Amino acid sequence: MSKVSVTSLMVLCAAVAACSDSPTTRTVTAPDARPSLSEASADLGIAFTPDGSLDLGSASADASALQAALQQAGGQLVAAQMAAAPQAASGSRASGHVGFPSGLPAVGLADEKYSFVALSTDPSTPFAAKGHYELTLTTVAGVTNKVHGEVICMGITGNTARIAGQITKAWRNGVQVPITARTHNVWVVIDNGEGQATPDQVSPMGFQTAALAATHCAVGTPTVVFPNQEGNVQVRP
Repeated sequence: MSKVSVTSLMVLCAAVAACSDSPTTRTVTAPDARPSLSEASADLGIAFTPDGSLDLGSASADASALQAALQQAGGQLVAAQMAAAPQAASGSRASGHVGFPSGLPAVGLADEKYSFVALSTDPSTPFAAKGHYELTLTTVAGVTNKVHGEVICMGITGNTARIAGQITKAWRNGVQVPITARTHNVWVVIDNGEGQATPDQVSPMGFQTAALAATHCAVGTPTVVFPNQEGNVQVRP
């Protein structure tokens, strides 16, 4: 992990620790609010940039071509679970730094990095969590986007964490911009241990609506994961 990444993660950890005794201020939609299996698959589409198309999981996408591109880039498509999934218990946490300095052309990214800390909170509220995250990405077209956000929910299954957050500030090419209809980010991290031959598997952050963000934590949504190129993640059930 680079010095800059470590510093960024320490700042995030400090911010979360400072509010560890404060009440949870954000609510999470209950799992039964997820889309039904009869809904169009396009509803589960995901964009990897604020104004990108909802390609992944979309019925209009060329699935075979996308899968081939992902495999060539070392990624794999994780299907929506759409079934009851274990939730993170109070005290569970996930944190780390993710970086793709070599880019992910298959999903339109020339570079992406993010750091996050997510802590499960009230056990009486399914998947409730708090924390902070920071994201910087550059598209293959050369547009740089930066996002700050607050974690709102998390679901943990074994060494895998499904996390969502609400965007609080956004910038494009260094200029602050309004937050679009895709008000949330969703991501998945798979902790394969420290110093293992198999690197952690992580997704680029997706831009999504509030309803699909809650679904992501509760039961999962279509996600693509790649080997982490820079940094390390930890998942503690």
